[in-house]
Amino acid sequence: MIIPQDGRLRLDRKRLKQHRKRLGLSQEALAEYCFDRRLCVSIASIKRAESGKAVLYRTARHLAEIYEVEVEELSAEAEEAAAVASDIEEMESARVLIQLHAVAADPSALASWVQHFGGSLAEGGTALFGLPRAYRSDAQRGLLCAATLVEQGVARGVYLQAGHWPTATPLSMSGEQSGVWVERGVAVQLAERFVFDDEGGEWLRYCQPRDEAREARFELVGRRVQLGQLQAILESTQAYQAGHLIYIRGVAGIGKTRLSAEFAEMAAAHADHHQAEVLDFGTRADEGPLMQLARSLLQTSAEAKAETQGEGLAEAHLLARLSALRLPMDHAMLLRPLLGLAQPEEAQSLYAAMTPATRSQRLVLALRDLLLARSIHRPQLVVVEDLHWADEALLATLTGLLQETQEAPVIWLFTSRLEQDPLETRLRPQLPELPLTLIELPPLRPQEAEALVASYGTVPAEHAARCVTQAQGNPLFLTQLLLFHPHRSLPASLANLVQSKLDQLTDLDRRAMCIAAVMGQRFSLASLQEVLGQANYQPELPQRYSLVRPLGEGSYRFVHDLILQGIYEGIPKVQRDRLHLRLAALYGEAEPGLRARHLHRARSLEAPNTFLQAVAAEMARYRHEEAMALLKQCRSIDYAPKDEYRLMLLQGQVAMATGRIQAAREHFEVARTFAREERQRISADLWLARVLNMLDALEAEEAILDGLLPLAEALEDPLPLAEALYLKGNLYFPRGDFATSRAYHTRALEQARRGGDVRTEIQALSGLGDAHYAEGQMRSTLELFDHCVTLCRTHGHADLEASNLFMLGTARIYANETEAALADCFDAAELGKRVGNRRAEVVARLTAGWILISQGEPQAADEQVEQALTVARGLGSGRFEAFLLESRARVELITGRLAEARASIERAWQLVKQHGLKAFIGPWVLGTRALLEEDPETRLATLQQGEALLDAGCVGHNGYRFLIAAAEVSLLDRRPEAARHYAQRLTQLMAAEPCAWGEHHCALIKAHADWLEGGGEHDQESAETSALKTLRACWHQGEAAGLQMTLPRLAVSRR
Repeated sequence: MIIPQDGRLRLDRKRLKQHRKRLGLSQEALAEYCFDRRLCVSIASIKRAESGKAVLYRTARHLAEIYEVEVEELSAEAEEAAAVASDIEEMESARVLIQLHAVAADPSALASWVQHFGGSLAEGGTALFGLPRAYRSDAQRGLLCAATLVEQGVARGVYLQAGHWPTATPLSMSGEQSGVWVERGVAVQLAERFVFDDEGGEWLRYCQPRDEAREARFELVGRRVQLGQLQAILESTQAYQAGHLIYIRGVAGIGKTRLSAEFAEMAAAHADHHQAEVLDFGTRADEGPLMQLARSLLQTSAEAKAETQGEGLAEAHLLARLSALRLPMDHAMLLRPLLGLAQPEEAQSLYAAMTPATRSQRLVLALRDLLLARSIHRPQLVVVEDLHWADEALLATLTGLLQETQEAPVIWLFTSRLEQDPLETRLRPQLPELPLTLIELPPLRPQEAEALVASYGTVPAEHAARCVTQAQGNPLFLTQLLLFHPHRSLPASLANLVQSKLDQLTDLDRRAMCIAAVMGQRFSLASLQEVLGQANYQPELPQRYSLVRPLGEGSYRFVHDLILQGIYEGIPKVQRDRLHLRLAALYGEAEPGLRARHLHRARSLEAPNTFLQAVAAEMARYRHEEAMALLKQCRSIDYAPKDEYRLMLLQGQVAMATGRIQAAREHFEVARTFAREERQRISADLWLARVLNMLDALEAEEAILDGLLPLAEALEDPLPLAEALYLKGNLYFPRGDFATSRAYHTRALEQARRGGDVRTEIQALSGLGDAHYAEGQMRSTLELFDHCVTLCRTHGHADLEASNLFMLGTARIYANETEAALADCFDAAELGKRVGNRRAEVVARLTAGWILISQGEPQAADEQVEQALTVARGLGSGRFEAFLLESRARVELITGRLAEARASIERAWQLVKQHGLKAFIGPWVLGTRALLEEDPETRLATLQQGEALLDAGCVGHNGYRFLIAAAEVSLLDRRPEAARHYAQRLTQLMAAEPCAWGEHHCALIKAHADWLEGGGEHDQESAETSALKTLRACWHQGEAAGLQMTLPRLAVSRR
């Protein structure tokens, strides 16, 4: 007979029933019969087998032994067995049983009394209560049996405990005392009906029975002070329309959720209520609390009241709600991932290009705007439960929202356990000025607990006192003690309660709950139905018995973590592992993170590699926080070998993406040591070189590149070589060696095109563009950056587009395409801001400022300059601050604020000297400084200093900007020959590649010099002179090209 790979097979149900009837046994009696013969066959397994469902091979073997036949004789047809071999079977738990140990007992009398009270005598003389089914009376019957054994003299002493069988911890007692001794956890369960002598130890002596108790129904009691605080906060929010944070903290089961629910009910008439909860396992990355909050905020009041369910918010509904709330449609791009909606094609590349920090910041703004828009009409109550499970990303988002909504009528209510509470370590330091009310829930006072018991109904005083004492002020434990019997706290107290609840369910419901427990706190009904193999299954009975509750959106969660834990721990490990493996297969490539975590729970040898695949998948989705969490779990694996090279490389990439550059360097350096082949070493070196460049460790970067270039050249793959050449070329730009830089980028471009890698091709092309720009070749610069931008847009590289687009705008200036240049810069600034490329935003606004100054729009230019200055100072970039101060000085010059202009240009020059920027913008700044200088001799010295720097070698834009400023100063000083000298130098600069901007200014400077040499008068007599006509024509041509204020003091003098 062939046994299926999962060790299960179907048996012939007709033959099974015939054999059982031949023995004259019911299903229950057959289970007892098997137990007496030390064979493990439960009632549930017998029912399964006789209903035609597959069972464990062990079960089949034991049944065959009882019926004295071979397993093959009981087996169904092989074809039928194979058809159902993949079904998920009943979870046969290691059961929690009440165990009775008798000291010095008469064996025959012991067996008789145990059977009398419904127990079973196992090997070694231990009596078990709870087989083949657990009942609430198991502990009670065990205690009555124990008391009878002592009273009848069958045993001198009896001990009663609870635990998993057959894996229970051996009984540990100090000596063998007479009487009946009950483990504390079991005594708690029995305190309703029996009296114990409690001396504070683990074992309590049984005294006598007490009167029966009645069931209870409970109200919220003992929280009057806290409710008063909450009412006052609600009234204050209504009166002053300002925000507040309520933080409810306490141990598990202390009543945090109950109190927050009471407050939500209290506030319902005055505020919109939004609810979210944080879970620690079993939830996809896009099903977290922010998703819950976003869905709730996007509902209308009517939808919220109706608690609509379905497939979630559709794209049309999202856009309609944003429109109704008068919010930017751009917010949809940030909300779609939370709502499970696909990004439209035009938004996907932009979203992908954003840095993690940018996405987080913009998500905060989107959620903030939703809250603020709703708070205009009604106060908002936002409840986030179980914050102790929150990760850093969620805490950062909530902190941002709290900061942004302080001045709006938004009440935030967080609940957290004391364990792992983030308030003091991660929240409060970020929110020093936020109004915060901390409510730390203490255990109920005895009188409050008594009031809770009183709400149950009539309870005998002794029993009430016992329950209050044993519950120790925990409302959850107290209510469960009063409602359920028997009761224990995990691993003993709640386990029997859970077992008794499970045994009241059908076989199908029991299997479903075991599967759900393996899935996690929150589970999808559709996934549960698939694993269960029952497409129409609904957990109605588990819901009725308060095991689970619905959440909407087709999902459920366990009513309490301890319920889940009790079920999960009761599943034998082999079955748990099998289920984790089944769930891992179910999630597959669609949910790589969950797949990896389930393999990890099963301790599968595949787990490490699956974690690494999941990390790569999350990185591709730009979910870097989730990738970090997966890496942390992967590092913890000690049961299977890990690919340390891939692990370190991915850790470095995640650190780099999240801005932890020094940590990325360390990870890449370690990855190099784990490289097993040349290709791996090259890859690690390339990542390390990128990071070293970001850290300005240029010498270390060059050493790395010099070592890997020969290795990369030896590979058949041209892409690593292209990347290495590109990085090497970048090293020469800040050194001013533009020819060498261009040579490396040219080679990089050749290799990138050979390998068909567009991204590296774009980078190499931009490097070539920078080299042409540095040499003043503006036509070639324009052509290259225009091609780069086209490639970026065609292939969706929005992060690269921002940097290339502002350079395209810069090159357009020198082609006199002024309006197009301004449009490019505005687009680049907005794109840089959206994707988190702040450097691109700064330079784009800087360039836009130049253009607006040129066009004679000082107010608009000033707005761009000031925005860019704010960002540049935040980045700590002295280079761009100096550039921007030069622009500010020109704005102040045009608007007549000469003293302020001189102060700005002096500060700019100080920054040039401080940061060693003379080759980058020294002559440019000196030209403007000379233009603002009042003393003629100082003006001339400043021009001489600028020309000397120009002769020493500078970035090309200095030639254009310094030379026209120097010519303007000369013309203002009525030195036409000096102006002609600077115009001639400008012509020489453009010898290789003339540009319209430079040609216009050469013509304008020469026309002005000619006019000065002719007398330089504007009177009527000289109005018709040829020189003046030429000069006016040049000015008009410049104005038509948007060049009104490139020579600002001459332009003002014309008026």
